[in-house]
Amino acid sequence: MVFDDPDNEEEGTRDEGAKIDAPKPGVSLRTAMVLYAALGVLCLATLHGDPLYIALLIIGAIALKTWLAQVKSKIE
Repeated sequence: MVFDDPDNEEEGTRDEGAKIDAPKPGVSLRTAMVLYAALGVLCLATLHGDPLYIALLIIGAIALKTWLAQVKSKIE
């Protein structure tokens, strides 16, 4: 029994020039931002002090990353 080795590909078997379409987002930007805001409100209601600031910082960073990815996809 002979198994194909996926690491041992021939040079000409793959089409390097073919573009791969970017996957469609699971939710819209508006929905994502509303969910981030709801998560922030939940954090404000339940956390206090340093854990609150850390959680809000993380949520804000993820929201910024989501927005930047949306802007980048519109540019391309």
